Amino acid sequence: MSIRLIPSLENYPPLVARCKQPAGQWLLVALFTLLLVLLSSQWLAMAAFLALTTAFAEHRRIVVSAVSVVIAIANPNWLDLPFLERLAAQEGIVHLPPVVVRLVVAAVFVLLAGFAALVFRFPRSLAARRPVIATVSCFVALIAAVSMAPFTGRSRVTVWIALVVIARMLWFFCYTLADRDSRDRDAVPKQAGLWRPAWMASTDSGTPFAKGAAYLRKIEARNADELAITQIKGLKLLLWALILKLCQISAEYVVYRLLGIPEFEAAFARSAAGQPFAWYWNCLSLVAAFFISLLQVSVWGHQIIACARMAGFRALRNTYRPLQSRTLAEFWNRFYFYFKELLVDMFFYPTYLRYFKKHPRLRMAAATMAAACAGNALFHFLRDLSFIAEGGWWRAVGGFQTYLFYSLILGAGISISQLRAKRKDDPSRSWFRRRLVPVICVSGFYCFLHIFDDSNRTYGLREHFVFVGRLFGL
Repeated sequence: MSIRLIPSLENYPPLVARCKQPAGQWLLVALFTLLLVLLSSQWLAMAAFLALTTAFAEHRRIVVSAVSVVIAIANPNWLDLPFLERLAAQEGIVHLPPVVVRLVVAAVFVLLAGFAALVFRFPRSLAARRPVIATVSCFVALIAAVSMAPFTGRSRVTVWIALVVIARMLWFFCYTLADRDSRDRDAVPKQAGLWRPAWMASTDSGTPFAKGAAYLRKIEARNADELAITQIKGLKLLLWALILKLCQISAEYVVYRLLGIPEFEAAFARSAAGQPFAWYWNCLSLVAAFFISLLQVSVWGHQIIACARMAGFRALRNTYRPLQSRTLAEFWNRFYFYFKELLVDMFFYPTYLRYFKKHPRLRMAAATMAAACAGNALFHFLRDLSFIAEGGWWRAVGGFQTYLFYSLILGAGISISQLRAKRKDDPSRSWFRRRLVPVICVSGFYCFLHIFDDSNRTYGLREHFVFVGRLFGL
């Protein structure tokens, strides 16, 4: 019999019946807000958002879109504000006025809405037939043009603010364009808020959580029973996120304070400076960083999905038991589900459906590399525009070599894992070889690959290979 730390409250009919009532719904929102105070600095905005979705549940998606736009404009902390402040200082602006940022965010919403309306109006246009290619190509061309143009002063700052806003909305917007052929497609104003949904107000991630409007229509709670169960699950997930946060804090205290294991960043910096720790400290710092990163991503993703569930959407978790994965592809799916879904929707399927149809194995490998390698690298390159603005286009490309190598190894590993997964499992092998060995190998692969999971461009690829040598005492 399995033991649950948090019981399956959604399976108790009396509790579900009470949560269907208005008093029960408001109690759930109040309890959720109390937990959110302990995890997020944006709890007040989220509480207001959930109050409105609860009060006007029959118009849920309209409320979600409208409130999300308001929150995104009023509180643009999801942008790279430190970079924008540095850029403004370079142009002689002592302090970047918040009203300027808000006006640019509002203008970008209007611009993207107009572009989406044109795509829906002309379904045979290139942008409508190849929405991702057209949108991303236009954005890359715009970045290249702006980085080489002789902009100075306030105009340069304003243009880069707009580019940063588009970068943070880009893949959300691509889901809107991909929804162009749906019969029950929402109007553009109803989708605008999903380019920066309210449940992502506390993060600067560009990964669309709960995907786009088409997916939200499928997972929206249709009746009072579904809504009550979804909100109870949202409350449970936020409670689980709080428990994991306490585990993370405790683990960091024990590992870094009591045991004295160096943090991975410190160990890597010492290695790059030619004064490395002993090989066993380097190994311990890497293993500790990998497992603590699992906790960090879990807490972060659970918080976002819990808010989406409280708003009435039966969204799947972003991270779900990744250490039970027996293949590399399964780990990728369990560790960062919505990023995997983005790459699958935008890169894997378009490649798989168009190329190498007569060669199944090559077809699968090419589609996987398009997603895990090319799409992964492109996503992270376009996300961090500060490197392009401050260092120039070619310097930003050259400094991206480490993460490009990471994407290449990840794509190749997942491709091989998918081909091997088609082999039949030998029942004569022991439980240890069938169950435990694959889990250890998968976790070991991702733990080792964590060395190259670096998009900050502080160190080059050579320094990362040197650190690999330090792990073996070289």
